[in-house]
Amino acid sequence: MVALPGEGAATYHLKPPGGGCEWAAPADGSTLRPVPAMVTHLTPIKRDAVYDHRARQGALPVRVHREDGSTSESVLILTPDEVELYHHQFARIIDQREKARGSRP
Repeated sequence: MVALPGEGAATYHLKPPGGGCEWAAPADGSTLRPVPAMVTHLTPIKRDAVYDHRARQGALPVRVHREDGSTSESVLILTPDEVELYHHQFARIIDQREKARGSRP
């Protein structure tokens, strides 16, 4: 055993006796089989979002961050309604940021 769930680890971190590849197992102890590390958050990748008119959806490249520190690339798929909703929400965030900048001494 490399690490127990708790401080600094959300899963059991295991390694075969004598060495080898480490793996993570659920903190509830339901299995010791390898499980993928939990996703902590996504961040946009600095590439253009695209709209696929045939599929009627937008695609935003993202990086997936996991609790074990690993990352991978994926795509966030958005319907036209979701694109419009997030357009308005991001506009509001930008306005809030601008107001906060203006209120600095």
